[in-house]
Formats: sequence, C-alpha cells, structure tokens
Amino acid sequence: MEMTQSSSTHQPITLHPTLARRCRATALLGEALIRYQVSNTLGDRIHLLALASMANALGALTRQDADIVNQTLDRTGDAH
Repeated sequence: MEMTQSSSTHQPITLHPTLARRCRATALLGEALIRYQVSNTLGDRIHLLALASMANALGALTRQDADIVNQTLDRTGDAH
C-alpha cells in the first residue's frame, strides 16, 4: 500500500517507508488503545500488548507511543 500526497504543483509525493510504517503503527495502536480504554476487557488488553510488542520489534514504536501505552496499562492494570 503506497501512501502519497500531492504537492502544490500536483506532483505526487511518496512518503518515506519509515514514516509510512510509523503512521500505520500509530494508527493501529491508537485504535487498540481506545478500544481497550472503552471496553477494559482482558482480550483488548492482550490485543494492545501484542500490537505494541510487534510495533516495537519492527522499530515503528516511538518512545512517546510506548509511554502512552504503558501509562494506560498502568492505570487499568488493577482491573485484571
């Protein structure tokens, strides 16, 4: 899946693969994070942990992303 934008001269601009990977990882993590915050179920917690682990292994997880995931899991960890 190639992500492109148009410049002011209407020439396609292709995103750097690392940026595209980080954007996808952040979007997936954001979705999992919100789902877990709303449902607070063990299944959604495991899904969030798995996505964060995968993104980290691929080098697509930023320190800020990891901090947000960890803060959310710390706040809700007592429920599980």
